[in-house]
Amino acid sequence: MLYYEVEGEGKSFVFLHGFLENHSIWNNLRADLKDQHQIITLDLPGHGISETDKEENTMEEMADEVIAVLDVLNIAQATFIEHSMGGYVACALADLHPERVENIVLLNSSTLADDEAKKNQRLRTCETARKNFKALVNFSMPSLFAAHHRENFKNDLNKIKEIALTTPIAGVCAALKGMRLRPDRSSVLYDFKGGIYIVVGMNDETVNPELFLTLIPELPNIHLYQYNGGHMAFIEHYAEVLSILKGI
Repeated sequence: MLYYEVEGEGKSFVFLHGFLENHSIWNNLRADLKDQHQIITLDLPGHGISETDKEENTMEEMADEVIAVLDVLNIAQATFIEHSMGGYVACALADLHPERVENIVLLNSSTLADDEAKKNQRLRTCETARKNFKALVNFSMPSLFAAHHRENFKNDLNKIKEIALTTPIAGVCAALKGMRLRPDRSSVLYDFKGGIYIVVGMNDETVNPELFLTLIPELPNIHLYQYNGGHMAFIEHYAEVLSILKGI
């Protein structure tokens, strides 16, 4: 069973963190939303307090483990708010368990599969993590923030680094291998009938914003927000993201 925390009452909001993150990245949003919603934050497999013994943690397996948490809490349906890798899990949920999903909020994520270059990069990242994880984190984390935001969000960057360094190497590699196996789930943008809220950082160096934007259809249930930020919209554009969530 995944580690999870529950706070507040009302309609259920389930928060799914990204790669090298854990449930604590949502602390500020949880504090600002708990009076209106039941907030569930959890650690995906191999991250935070949730352990893993698998070589690969696929997005489908992660989705099933999230459903197991909902079952324990007797939650029939929820809105899912996700960052990056968490969005890949949410797309699997919307694809495989649509009856459990009321809305999805994709923060700096994508419905696309990895191309071959990205798949190979993920394997190299796993090997680098095994050799010198601290150097990998220190080198890669600054690029999560837009260049023009890095100085202003220096403390947040340091916190993100601290969280990343708590991730066990087994969890790092299992997630990397799982992400490279995920299929294209762009059909979710057409087939899922609940609300789809998409937040794109136009300076995102992790998820290609230009490519993803070409795939998003103009449908009444799809709400698109573009900001002049990087891969960390829930930090770089906190007030805007909070406003979106309060409006759901």
